[in-house]
Parts: sequence; C-alpha cells; structure tokens
Amino acid sequence: MGFGFVVLLHLALIWALASGLGTKALEAVKGPIEAKIIDTPPEVKRDEPPPPPPPALDTPPPPFVPPPEITINVPQTPPPTAIKAVQSKVAAPSAPSLSPRADPNHPNRKPPYPPSSVRMGEEGTVVLLLYIRADGTVQEARIDKSSGFPKLDQSAAKYAVKAWRFLPAMSAGQAVAVWHKMAVTFRVDEVN
Repeated sequence: MGFGFVVLLHLALIWALASGLGTKALEAVKGPIEAKIIDTPPEVKRDEPPPPPPPALDTPPPPFVPPPEITINVPQTPPPTAIKAVQSKVAAPSAPSLSPRADPNHPNRKPPYPPSSVRMGEEGTVVLLLYIRADGTVQEARIDKSSGFPKLDQSAAKYAVKAWRFLPAMSAGQAVAVWHKMAVTFRVDEVN
C-alpha cells in the first residue's frame, strides 16, 4: 500500500510537469517586471558656518643672525724652560741587557703534534713571536713565520701560552717584559 502511494505521487508530479502546470504556476507568482527612472532630488544646501579664519602667526625671525664680534687678548708667554731641562736629562730607554732564556727548573716541552697532521705527514718549522712577561710566563704568542700548515702553527702558539715558562729578560738588574722569537720544528719521525 505504501509502495502504491509513492508510485501514484510520482506519476502525478510527472504529469504536472509534462502538462506545463509548473510553468504556469511560476508565471502567476512571478508577475510582470516594471522599470521606472526616478529623478534624483536636487541637493539640499545646508546652512553651514564658514570655516574659521586662520590664526594670526608671529612674524618669523630673520634668516641669519650675525655672530657678535668678540676678541680675547691672551698674553703670549714662552713655554717654561724647566720642562726642557727635564727632557734633556731623560735618557732613551735602554734595551734589555739579557734576553729571556729557558728555565732549567721547568724545561719547556715540545708542543703536541696534532694527530691529523701526523696521519697526513705534515712537517715544518714555525717561528713564534712570544711576549714574555717580567714573571717569565708567556702572555701572547704570534706566528712570525708559518710552517705552511695551520694546525701545526696553532698547536705551537696555544701550547706556548699555556705551558711554557722562561727566566725573564733583565735590564739594569730588573726583570722586564719583552718580545722574543722562538722556532719549533715538527717532524713526523720524532713522534713517540
């Protein structure tokens, strides 16, 4: 019975569409469309107050004000002669009479040979420029002449600052800080 009702409903809808009943219903609902041109009303002018007048500004300053002429009279005095006398008595600093040397109580060992340099067979002599303090320690190590291999140069410079000690340079009986050159030779056949 339900199936028969559904079939009848579908047949009724198909008949309505086939006979044009659907288009007649749309035309009845839709109605004719009318278009009219509406004149725009003229703009209404409102009574607005006029804008306020610009504020009165002060007159600008002149573009250039000349500086006043000022003269100061300073008496010319000759430089004091006492300074010349002191300067003539001061002697030039003398060079250290004794250069730094190895400390026999703490002999300086050879820097470690970098393992990668041993494997690659890198050899050479690096000349270091060491700044040796008055207490005999190395404050700074610069590479004066490279061995040709950066790893060997860096190994020597770092080790010199870290571990080397010297008897300091002497000048007039006083320990002084000086720059000192030292060569380090790396040879693969000397590796333990």
